[in-house]
Amino acid sequence: MALTSHQLTSGSISSGKLRVRSIDFRNDTRVIPFLSSHPSALIYHYPSWLNALQEESGQECWMLACEGDDGSLCGIMPLAYTRGLPFNVANHQTKRRICSLPRTPFVGPIATSSEATKLLLGAAVELAKKNNTQLQIKMDSPLPQETHDRLICAEWRPTYVLALPKSRDQLTFGDARSRHRVKWGVQKAVKLGLVVRLAETTADLEAWYRLYLATMRRNFVPPRSYKLFGSLWRDLRGCGSMKLLLAEQVHSSGKTLIAGSIFLMKGKTVFYAFTGALTRHLTTHANDIILWEAIQNACHDGYRLFDFGEVAEEHPELVRFKTKWGSMPKPLYRHYYPYHHERTSGGTSRKLREALGRAWQHVPLSMTARIGEWLYGYL
Repeated sequence: MALTSHQLTSGSISSGKLRVRSIDFRNDTRVIPFLSSHPSALIYHYPSWLNALQEESGQECWMLACEGDDGSLCGIMPLAYTRGLPFNVANHQTKRRICSLPRTPFVGPIATSSEATKLLLGAAVELAKKNNTQLQIKMDSPLPQETHDRLICAEWRPTYVLALPKSRDQLTFGDARSRHRVKWGVQKAVKLGLVVRLAETTADLEAWYRLYLATMRRNFVPPRSYKLFGSLWRDLRGCGSMKLLLAEQVHSSGKTLIAGSIFLMKGKTVFYAFTGALTRHLTTHANDIILWEAIQNACHDGYRLFDFGEVAEEHPELVRFKTKWGSMPKPLYRHYYPYHHERTSGGTSRKLREALGRAWQHVPLSMTARIGEWLYGYL
């Protein structure tokens, strides 16, 4: 049975002049100004992302807030409850949990003081204890020890991050060999008639989603629901925090959509979030020309970090693709209460995984979409 924010957050926790309680993140006028002013705020802290997660799975998201005695916000922590599955998915434990946040790369508490962070974490632990479930917090760095005494930190797989200069004129991509590979790929795409444009209509989004479904089937990964992307398109595109870049091949009879990628951005970071490309056109280097455009734009718009996303150990080809842009591995961390080891390797046997992967390639795309929507309703 799904838990509600009322069940999970009734009451409050206080210490001195600070207290923690649940707030209505959609309508509380303090949330956006606080996030806009905090240097560590990510797109994943914002109400629009929480709304999208909720629309995707049907599971309620909520937000803990630390308040001063004058009512000002001193910190926030987004949370969501997941129902879990009776079996693991690949190498991932899927037990029910309270998480910050599920189906999200990393996002934890942000605050103006260590005391506020400690109160937020203490409140989250108490919620997990009260509801007899696990707490999981995903971070891009270990939480300071002085902010918690009951969470166990475990290193997760790395994400790959490119530091951006202040000017596009200073933009480089790794060493000479990497720069040559990037330049060669972009030039090949141009020679083949590929052009990049910004998606403008929901028809563009729907056409891209078909490419995305095909890509997820090829990679043996359940696809995210169209509900997620529809929500992001509705709430984030207009303010420039979501961009869908499409690569089209122009020819005498018109143009063909080859690939497309969704980028999410806020604060100082751009996330390379979702991508889709036709298998038969991978040799056109459409992904190269899309990323070239996205990184150039991110640098021009004043972002300081470009996050290519995490890579599992069984995909070394993705590591090569992401590092050729000059990105560097940065470990991610997961904090648990109570502790439960979550492996990043192992799990399903290689032979079984290969057999399932071959079968998955024959599942109709519409069916993979339904399976993904059902699965992510529990994860």
